Amino acid sequence: MPVDHKESLLNLARNADERLFAARCLDYVRAVVKAKKAVVLTGFLDPGQAGLLEDICQGFGGARALLWGRYREAERRRALVVAEDNQWYEEDYKVGILQIVPLRTDSLPGHRDYLGSLTGLGINRDKIGDIVRQEKGAAIFAAKEILTFLTQNLHKVGRYPVTVRLLDEAGFIFSAPELVEKVVTAASPRLDALVGKAFNLSRADSTILVQQGKVFQNWRQQVNPAKPVAAGDVISCRGRGRFRVLRCAGVTKKAREKFILGFDPEYK
Repeated sequence: MPVDHKESLLNLARNADERLFAARCLDYVRAVVKAKKAVVLTGFLDPGQAGLLEDICQGFGGARALLWGRYREAERRRALVVAEDNQWYEEDYKVGILQIVPLRTDSLPGHRDYLGSLTGLGINRDKIGDIVRQEKGAAIFAAKEILTFLTQNLHKVGRYPVTVRLLDEAGFIFSAPELVEKVVTAASPRLDALVGKAFNLSRADSTILVQQGKVFQNWRQQVNPAKPVAAGDVISCRGRGRFRVLRCAGVTKKAREKFILGFDPEYK
């Protein structure tokens, strides 16, 4: 029998923003379990939000979150919150794809250009899924209810005039971005140590960034500078970029740990 442990579930959040999101998640779950609503469709969630929603579903009981972003490698996904025995279908997620093609080919917009142009039209971030750069532009995954608006109103991305058209799965080919690798060494796998090495900061400066809440580990804010980092972790720092810890590569002759970091040029 599901039990409404409101405070214990809200305490899964690490900061005020996460607590507000956790409260919304709790509303979603209550609507399904207590009000017997068949399904609740969320906006697009980053992996940290998705994990928090799944934790709240599990902690409350009687509901589950089914995540989908229209393609297998999607980072940002919508969730269907449903009773544990409910079925679901891809069309229930209401995700469409737009192809954005700049009319100029001398240079191409970056990820921030695309996102800035979309939010500049008044589009909330949770209506926008992944923005995947392609050879001649980008594929943008978005909630179906805003597709017509975007095709009629998105004329420029940054300073680049663009054309916009609907795209189906057959026209979308995902190609994983090539990461720029960087080899670093540190005395220990502490978060502040890796952030400092990744962004060429002093240990003191990287520690301050973590303590100020500007560093995220696997899409969750992390304020403990000594938090261990492991292979596979994704670390981002506001205003500086993000990297993935590709692997731990052993120990140097000076007994320092070696790490291979991968940077996506889009997020520098």
